[in-house]
Amino acid sequence: MRKGKNGWLLVFFLVLGSFFGSLLGQALGGIAPWLNLSSQSYGINPPLVLSLDMLTLTIGFSLRLTVAGVLGLILAFILYKRL
Repeated sequence: MRKGKNGWLLVFFLVLGSFFGSLLGQALGGIAPWLNLSSQSYGINPPLVLSLDMLTLTIGFSLRLTVAGVLGLILAFILYKRL
């Protein structure tokens, strides 16, 4: 077993930090509108669709960074390092 932190735990922290940061930005957007300043949206648009006779598989994602989301990412990374 290797000593160190699990990489999946870092991914979990970053996703959770981004989610809560964006959620906080939406909640405080009326008070501090700069929290909702965002980047261009990146991703697969329209999504990739594989249509078989009885199964349809749709693959897609979209990424849009906001100031609050980036602050959440930074806070999550700091908390991960403290573990």
